[in-house]
Amino acid sequence: MRRLLNIIGMVLVGSAWAQYFEPPPMNPDPVEECVPVEEEETPPAQESEPHDSPEDDNTQPVAREKTRVAVLGYHNFSNTKPVTEMLMRTSEFRKQMEHIREAGLRVISMKEFLEWRMGHLKLPAKCVLITLDDGWRSVYTDAFPILKEYGYPFTLFLYTKYLSGRGDSMTPAMVREMQQHGATIGSHSTSHYYPSTWKEGLERGEQAFAELMDVEMGDSFKRLSELFGPINAYCYPGGYVTPEIVRQLPSYGYVVAFTVIPGKVDVQEDVLQVHRYMVFGNDSSVFQRAVDFSWNAANSQQVARAHRNSPVPPFPVYPAPNADAYEDLPVISAQMGAVQNIDLSSVQMAVSGFGRVPSKLDSSSGTVQWNPPLRLYQSPVVVELSWKETGGTPRKTSWYFNVKRHTELPHENHDENTR
Repeated sequence: MRRLLNIIGMVLVGSAWAQYFEPPPMNPDPVEECVPVEEEETPPAQESEPHDSPEDDNTQPVAREKTRVAVLGYHNFSNTKPVTEMLMRTSEFRKQMEHIREAGLRVISMKEFLEWRMGHLKLPAKCVLITLDDGWRSVYTDAFPILKEYGYPFTLFLYTKYLSGRGDSMTPAMVREMQQHGATIGSHSTSHYYPSTWKEGLERGEQAFAELMDVEMGDSFKRLSELFGPINAYCYPGGYVTPEIVRQLPSYGYVVAFTVIPGKVDVQEDVLQVHRYMVFGNDSSVFQRAVDFSWNAANSQQVARAHRNSPVPPFPVYPAPNADAYEDLPVISAQMGAVQNIDLSSVQMAVSGFGRVPSKLDSSSGTVQWNPPLRLYQSPVVVELSWKETGGTPRKTSWYFNVKRHTELPHENHDENTR
């Protein structure tokens, strides 16, 4: 029991996300097989508005480690109902799909994403994967015609208790029609339970939690496979995930799973905890950050100039401010242990070209650091750290460093005195 309760402390995304991911109302009737046919986040200072250069060629495959994928997550649509986090104006969705086309971004299928991630396919440098959660009927009536018009593949993450065709839900026949026009099917569990239900399962013991997983992940996999053919993708309801859930997923047949944690995806991404941007209906900035692949040397230099006369961080950082880093993958770190009245749990790091990054904190030393998953090609690199004092007052600092190739190493006299 103690081991299971400890898992709660390792939860990556907890109940704080639940307010954004309330499942649509469920009809208690089962799926009918023969029914005919469905705290405001501030953007990191380093990320600019999307503006891909007309000269950019995003049509050719590149080395796998140079590709980044923005996974977009949507829910419900309407041109008349009030917009919310989960309900987007249909006209806004069309504008976003048009922006993807005008920016020259490659929209890939789930199959292409997995082949790239597993090392069997090369893709262009900037790609987008479109996902839609739950099974709202408006996905079929509003979003699907737009996706079909643009020829974009997409993935539907369905939870089976909502797949009845009653109320605002889709029918199996609607889903099958979309499969004929680029849709891939993935599981969003059986019941779309809140994190509190999963935690209750943990508290009831290992056997109870295993039975809950069998129903929510195993039964959903079987049911969706029966209705629509083989599936292999899962999407965590409410973003709630524990190490035990991650370990159990492959036993049901899943090979990839998606969170609600934003960030670009690279080849080193944990395939069972893939980052995803949840595009809110009342906040277009999420979409803007998601499709911003435009960081380049020109705007990097501009940002660096803006930081040149700024005070250096009041604690040791690496690489040092204004220094040259002769490493392709320098560990970016800050020793904040000596900072007075700091809430270490509030520290966040943003890096130019990556936006907010999943930095790690060593609470014993007060060191926060991040290991870039990709080589840092664009120089200079700007780093921003933000945190809160114990009283809640927000603070931040920033610095930049230059990335130098090994061929640019300074000449040194390697005599006995310099060894």
